[in-house]
Amino acid sequence: MRPGKAHVLTIYLGESDQWHGQPLYVAMLQLLREEGCAGATAMRAVAGYGASARLHAGQGLRWSSDATIVIQVIDQPARLERLLPRLSAMLRGGLITLHETEVIQATPTLLAGLPAHRPVRQAMVTSLITVEPETPLAQVLALLLRAPFRALPVVDRERHLLGLITTGDLIRSGALPLRRGLVRTALALDEATAQQMRTPLTQAEQSARTAADVMNRQVRTVRPEQSLREAARLMVETGLRRLPVVDRDQHLVGMLSRTDLLRAVTPSPLASDAEEREPVPRDKLATAEDRSAVSALVRDYLRPAVATVHEDASLAEVLEALLQSPLKRVVVVDDGNHVRGIISDVDVLAHLQEELRPRLLVWLSGLARGREQQASGAPLGPQMPRSGRAGDVMNRTVVTVPATATVSEAIALMMRTGRKVLPVVEDDGRLVGIVGRSDLLRVLLEDGDDVA
Repeated sequence: MRPGKAHVLTIYLGESDQWHGQPLYVAMLQLLREEGCAGATAMRAVAGYGASARLHAGQGLRWSSDATIVIQVIDQPARLERLLPRLSAMLRGGLITLHETEVIQATPTLLAGLPAHRPVRQAMVTSLITVEPETPLAQVLALLLRAPFRALPVVDRERHLLGLITTGDLIRSGALPLRRGLVRTALALDEATAQQMRTPLTQAEQSARTAADVMNRQVRTVRPEQSLREAARLMVETGLRRLPVVDRDQHLVGMLSRTDLLRAVTPSPLASDAEEREPVPRDKLATAEDRSAVSALVRDYLRPAVATVHEDASLAEVLEALLQSPLKRVVVVDDGNHVRGIISDVDVLAHLQEELRPRLLVWLSGLARGREQQASGAPLGPQMPRSGRAGDVMNRTVVTVPATATVSEAIALMMRTGRKVLPVVEDDGRLVGIVGRSDLLRVLLEDGDDVA
């Protein structure tokens, strides 16, 4: 679960209702869990009546000994709509309601590591927007710039996966000048800055090209029945941030990202205490290695080499540090190496003086299209703005994690705040390192790789 729009599914049934030899509410909870729902709660009513209650002469209303069970699920609309026919078929007498809600906060508690046997289908996102090979390039650009997702699957009429389009593919093809975050920020700023976001292609070229012309056809995929650990290992080994999920016939059924994997070890707080205490099959239990991974301290897995600048550093120094940072972030520190802020290229653009923004975008566009020698260590061009200081452009709302925190706590903090990287600090606030999503994902795999 994450903040935003969601649907509430409520099911009313009887405690004595059965499904293939087990209580119906248990069977429904198992189905919801197997299909990857964020959480489900079963509640037993103290008293109540339904359509079967009868009034008897001289006896008043006779309460049924079959107590009402209420199951409530809050999840993505697409997943609940997909499961509704199966749940309806299981309910022989009862009531099902569905309505929209707004998730304000979902603060998870942590499981004991990345589940070794949990399938991909329980963590993947199923609500996807896709395009077909003949979709015009202009429409592809509009979709990627507006949507919350960062990759666009290309499918045929039968939803067979044909390729994948990311902003990197669009930059390499000349259809986009810069990565998505910068383009979206530039378009939201002043008109002169937005004008720099014109595609390098002519209008005629853009009109003539389609999704098939820019998509990456060599796509690594996973199956919904594969384990999350297998998917995580593939991401770590290849450096990929997301994987399309396809069935045996190559139909696209979902997408799995690094965030989805980290969220898989932070279950929804919606699950009831009773469900959490429900016995778990032995082969589903987290291994000792899983538990040791999340209970390890962040200080043992941080990156000690951090790109930093002093808050009085010049803009030129900030940009040089950004180019050399593998995490594309620069931490701003004071004389005592205490964290004062953090800077990304989007922060520089958003806080830069209006007249300097177009020059910054021209320089960054040159790097993105490979016109400079290399992205790392590339010299600042003469058109590049040099005035300003780090303190003027830094994001002061920086989230840090203590070096004494556990990996479990770091993941929970990252998921709760939506941060991709976390500066690691000592108790007195001094910077000692940094961790990113890929680092934490690698930790979850490290101990479990030796498990048979």
